[in-house]
Amino acid sequence: MLVVGDPQSGKSWVTGLGCEEMILQGYCVCVIDPEGDYGGLESLPSVVVLGGDDRLPDIPDVARALRHFDMSVVVDLSRAPYEEKVSYLEALLPMLASLRRTTGLPHRIVVDEAHYFLHDPNVKQLLDFELGAYTIVTYRPSDLHPDLRKGIEVVVVKCSTDPQEVQTLLTMVGNRNVEFEWTIAFGALAVNEAALLPGIEEAEGKLRRFTLMSRMTPHVRHKTKYFDVQLAGEEFVFTDNGKAIGPPAGSLKQFVSLLESTPVTSLGEHARRGDFSRWIADVFHDHRLASDVRKIEQRYRLGHLDDVRQSIGALIQGRYGLSP
Repeated sequence: MLVVGDPQSGKSWVTGLGCEEMILQGYCVCVIDPEGDYGGLESLPSVVVLGGDDRLPDIPDVARALRHFDMSVVVDLSRAPYEEKVSYLEALLPMLASLRRTTGLPHRIVVDEAHYFLHDPNVKQLLDFELGAYTIVTYRPSDLHPDLRKGIEVVVVKCSTDPQEVQTLLTMVGNRNVEFEWTIAFGALAVNEAALLPGIEEAEGKLRRFTLMSRMTPHVRHKTKYFDVQLAGEEFVFTDNGKAIGPPAGSLKQFVSLLESTPVTSLGEHARRGDFSRWIADVFHDHRLASDVRKIEQRYRLGHLDDVRQSIGALIQGRYGLSP
């Protein structure tokens, strides 16, 4: 299964919904969570989160946890640097494939932010294409290795507006005659909607738009008052070539305001270093928000985003229930 959509369109949300249903029906699920989006699943019975604020779990420890048919595991990689995540996945994914082949567990393996890990020719050494059971989540299906795209059987789409990615989906299903129709449909999907593409029986040979049910596990929303809380000694200082520029941000409200007046070169330096997400995680302990900001920083580093100010500003205001 492939879950695709624009950044912040709700891909992880709908994937988490699927995980909830599988876990509640007694399936063993392993979620590879690069950005800390699935920790709320721990509130369900027999779900454990490994990693996160702790060091990355040893591969044998993950294997032992998944040998119990009624246990599901979220492997939280959010605190690890990108290079360490890639190296860790090169060991974890083959282990999961081997474990599933020998024991049948886990029943489902979820790989979020898959474009970072599954774009090279070694994809067949990382995944077991014959047994399958993967849910691949990405906003860049075009970056997935062609062998992986060919192996996809089910495609679930959240709001998608990137022409290149729409073209990729059209190529995957082998029908370019519906480009205009699908482009309109993908862009019009509401937050509580998704679309199922042709190729699986339930789609009945056409694009099937459907409404999502509610999530059971918590989706954390911090109170609006924290947007204005004043900091002492932990302000964010914008710099350019190592020199402080402008006033420091003493609250998230000031931070969002200063984003607008800070030079693009300064914002780019901070984004490349991951300064924004680190500050939000360390000072506000809002790891969900930090995770979403980290994704924006990663998109900037990969050249998929020219200016982070609008994306980060809108994200923070939306997180705290305010209008951008």
